[in-house]
Amino acid sequence: MSKKVKIDDLASSVNQIMETWSDEVVKDVNESIKEVAKESQQDLKVAGSFENRTGKYRKGWKIQFTESRLGLSATIYNKVYQLTHLLESGHAKVLWGRRTGETVKAFPHIEAVNEEAHRKLEEEIKRRIG
Repeated sequence: MSKKVKIDDLASSVNQIMETWSDEVVKDVNESIKEVAKESQQDLKVAGSFENRTGKYRKGWKIQFTESRLGLSATIYNKVYQLTHLLESGHAKVLWGRRTGETVKAFPHIEAVNEEAHRKLEEEIKRRIG
């Protein structure tokens, strides 16, 4: 009977350690996500070689953090959402409501920042967790 009590105590201690450890890991991952999202937002504000006439596009980058049962996630979006796709991919040139057959040059800038954010997040999580 005394062996069972010791095993139960050990199992309880292991469970408590695992819960504490997992809480610390979740906290570290969430902090990493917040840090990388803020860095990526700043990177997007200066990315791209296009002319930013009014400044609204560069200033329009925002972060939305969402907490779910899977954990924290961050979405970086632009309030001037119509321009993101047009700048990233280019588009047909339109004059007086008609397509001219020409295309407007693409200025890829979002994909590069996205790839860099994924790389940074992976490195940051590895650094924090060990």
